[in-house]
Amino acid sequence: MTTDISLFSHSVTAITFAALAAVLLARREQTASALWLVTACLMTFVWAVTVLLSGYSELWSHGSLTVAETLRSGVWVLFVAMLVISNWQGDAQNPSRRVFVGVLAVIALQLCADVYYLTRGGVLPDWGQYFYALGRLSVAIGGLVLTHNLYVNSAPANRWSIRLLCIALAGMFVYDLNLYTLQILSENKVLNADLYEVRGIVNALVAPLIYLSATRNLGLRLQVSRQAAFHTLSFGAIGIYLVAMSLAGYGLRLVGGDWGRFLQISFVFATVITAAVVLVSGQVRAWLRVQINKHLFAYKYDYRQEWLRFVNTVSSSGPGMGDLNLRVVQAVCEPVDSPGGALFVANEDGIYRLLSRWNYRTLMSADIAADSHLNAYFSDSGRIVNIAEYKAGDGDYSGLSLPDWVTSDPRAWLMVPLIHIDAPIGFILIERPLANRELNWEDFDVLRAVGRQAASYVAEAGALAKIAESRKFDEFNRRFAFIMHDIKNLVSQLSLVARNAERHADNPEFRADMVATLQGSVAKMNDLLARLSQQSASGAEGRTAVNVADIAAAVVAIKQRAWPGVFFSKVGREPFVTADPDKIEQILTHLVQNAVDASNAGGRIDVTVTGKEDAVEIEIRDEGRGMTAEFIRDGLFKPFKSTKEGGFGIGAYEAREMTTEMGGRLGVTSEPGAGTCFNIQFPRLAEVRD
Repeated sequence: MTTDISLFSHSVTAITFAALAAVLLARREQTASALWLVTACLMTFVWAVTVLLSGYSELWSHGSLTVAETLRSGVWVLFVAMLVISNWQGDAQNPSRRVFVGVLAVIALQLCADVYYLTRGGVLPDWGQYFYALGRLSVAIGGLVLTHNLYVNSAPANRWSIRLLCIALAGMFVYDLNLYTLQILSENKVLNADLYEVRGIVNALVAPLIYLSATRNLGLRLQVSRQAAFHTLSFGAIGIYLVAMSLAGYGLRLVGGDWGRFLQISFVFATVITAAVVLVSGQVRAWLRVQINKHLFAYKYDYRQEWLRFVNTVSSSGPGMGDLNLRVVQAVCEPVDSPGGALFVANEDGIYRLLSRWNYRTLMSADIAADSHLNAYFSDSGRIVNIAEYKAGDGDYSGLSLPDWVTSDPRAWLMVPLIHIDAPIGFILIERPLANRELNWEDFDVLRAVGRQAASYVAEAGALAKIAESRKFDEFNRRFAFIMHDIKNLVSQLSLVARNAERHADNPEFRADMVATLQGSVAKMNDLLARLSQQSASGAEGRTAVNVADIAAAVVAIKQRAWPGVFFSKVGREPFVTADPDKIEQILTHLVQNAVDASNAGGRIDVTVTGKEDAVEIEIRDEGRGMTAEFIRDGLFKPFKSTKEGGFGIGAYEAREMTTEMGGRLGVTSEPGAGTCFNIQFPRLAEVRD
């Protein structure tokens, strides 16, 4: 007897799909896909009307309801299958073809059984109801697999037109999957009444999604990838596995009693664990990929996908990703499903040394000497060495001599040369894959291509390492140039002391001043040696709160001994800054010495320190020769350019570099014949601001 809920639910379904079929038929242009959709809608209408006329209880007996149920599910599956294969080039290589054939066979068997019992007027036995439910469960699984393939195989630009359709189809098939799964698992193998009654409204709810999708373009263009084929076979295998498990569970339950329940539950748990182990097995997945490439595709590789994977592997970085060399090895091994490999790079003597390895735990490597002829072999042919063929004496490996540790390693498989600018720079030793794999011309072409690309990465990494080393020498030379400039100043100062010693050696004050000068020079020389050390680093180390006025006054006091016209003054607030006092002293020494060198005999030089609200300003002003604007722009702060005879041309450059490094700013104004003013500004220390 049909309940009120079932009557309402299936009445809504009948009206909804009849209206949808009418709307689709009213369209001017009718494509094959649209006609299939109209057929599916009409069959759903017929199924809903049959439920209303037959009654809910008729589902367990033979009759028109079982035929309508089979036709309704079968037409929807055929509609999805038609969309999947309609644009396939070469049905023989369609990875969904086996799923489609299997589901079609189940539908045909069901339909034959339905017609047989309908004509004989018999009633289904208990075992017949079980197999009916199992068949419909298989159809629901097949429909889900085909719906998944319909979406993932579609071109990305066309997915918008089928997204809603796939959601609607998946909704119907998932509901049927749950409905018949619960029937199989129930004690008396009876459909859940509540789920069956609501089934009609569930189908009606997805009808708007089907209509919206039908208004879009259903002329789909499919892009089948190896990932899609892998997923197709995986889902198909899972479906077959579920069906087989259900059959086995039913057989164990026939034992009866507590032992039957015990065996059934234990078997289900064991099969689930077994399935999980198989699904995560790298060997099984590798074998499946080999079979897909071997039987379903004319070419073994999806070159676009392989290229994207190679780039993604090499460019990935972060914790656990390893360095560039390790990622390069992984990227070369992935196309042939190898679990590991090792990178060997030739040094200046032509000896191949192990540089990096990826997952190759059994590798017992050693250096490969230049007399192994590998370099000559790779240079002449650029061919990949198949170690198994080499050991068997097959192939053209004349003149090639491999070390014993390579030939004795059972996991060693291939040697891929790294050719960079037509010259070998190394090779990658690839470990044997988990599943046996036959190699052909396509494998070698792919490996040669990725080998050349990998060689460019390895060569670039080596070049960057050499550049980094060269930069260290450049930095050392830069520090040495600065130190030479400072030594020149110290030599000038000591020369002045030596000249004055001849005339003032008897003067006690001069001797005391000379001792102080010598002690200061020794201290500065020790500091210069420390700066020249590679361990000496620039940056925030050595910075502290310093009073710039005290440092400037000390520099002026030293310079006054040789140039009495140097004067110091302090203006404004206390000029405290955060800086390295030694570098502040070097900056002022350079600039004051430059002012002395540019001044005429007896010329005045003023060093003024001004403490402002948020800044400290230092001015070194002279009345010397001055500089042109062009020289200030093009030569003043360029190293090794000097207007002084015997000058190094790096004093002003070093002063500006150290000022900038400590967060300050150095500027200059000058006019030929009117003198020069260097202006230095540092942020004033906040803790001592007034």
